[in-house]
Amino acid sequence: MAALHITRRLLRAVRSFYANRQRDALLRDCDPRMLKDIGLRWERGKLESIHPERLAPGNKVEASVISGDKPSVSKSVSDVCPRCGARLA
Repeated sequence: MAALHITRRLLRAVRSFYANRQRDALLRDCDPRMLKDIGLRWERGKLESIHPERLAPGNKVEASVISGDKPSVSKSVSDVCPRCGARLA
């Protein structure tokens, strides 16, 4: 049973590696301005997010805005910029 679970996880990791590799190859020829519109940039040969703090596991508000879930009661959607996901003052 454990061997089956490990094999599935390994196959999933290989699939995601090749999918990411194909995605990076398609975006390699894009203009930096176009990548910025998408929210990406090339950094040291790797495709990085412009706003990595939005995807951090500790930021529930930003993660919920990305996933479409309702934010927690203490933070409302109006406290978050709809364009970049940053907290508003």
